[in-house]
Amino acid sequence: MTPTYFESPESSPFALLDAAECLLLDFDGPVCELFARHPASLIAEEMRRYLDRHGIRPPNPATARSKDPHAMLGEPWPPGVAAELERILAHGEESAVPFARETEGADEFVRAVALSGRLLAITTNNSPQAVETYLKSHSLESVFGSRIYGRDQYDPARMKPDPDCLLRAMTALKVRPEQCLMIGDSPRDAEAARAARVSFLGYARSRSRVARLQEIEPHPVVVGMRDLVVAASALSRRPNG
Repeated sequence: MTPTYFESPESSPFALLDAAECLLLDFDGPVCELFARHPASLIAEEMRRYLDRHGIRPPNPATARSKDPHAMLGEPWPPGVAAELERILAHGEESAVPFARETEGADEFVRAVALSGRLLAITTNNSPQAVETYLKSHSLESVFGSRIYGRDQYDPARMKPDPDCLLRAMTALKVRPEQCLMIGDSPRDAEAARAARVSFLGYARSRSRVARLQEIEPHPVVVGMRDLVVAASALSRRPNG
């Protein structure tokens, strides 16, 4: 079995999943590699070309060199500029979906959690339309239903590490923070979970990514999906599930 870092009986994948009524799952990472074959840097470059064409200077000079389109969108742009950058990013994410690489074991994991009667929701900085397209193409729409809480196209500044998408999910699903567990693969996921007072389990694709996930504070990190699949398969079914 792959290791879970900072593990204690109370922070093992099984214990964390077993205690949760609702699983809030990041999308790009735990579910798939959205930009595996359609790099996000290409979208960032398209956003820069739009800015250059219109002579628009980024609020932060570092933005002009960024390869992260989400970081670019999160800058304090005038409303019209933000709307166009959002359009470019959303279109780029949709274009990446057919080339996305499924995270090995993710399908088995989420189906096992669903069979246990627990709620599953996606909480992500990605476009909800891109998430919906991916889930449909992998026959996972029945697992998540309409429970997709993605980037707010009208207020992109509230992307994680802001807890907005987690708070929207909990409000819509009528669950409390202590009933939830978030699984994410970045420090901003951990920061958003902490701000929302939700328990957090880090997902790392490889051991080399563990330290990055614990930048905010020490918390459990699982490497790969195998431990999560095993844990989810052992969950008892909720009486009302």
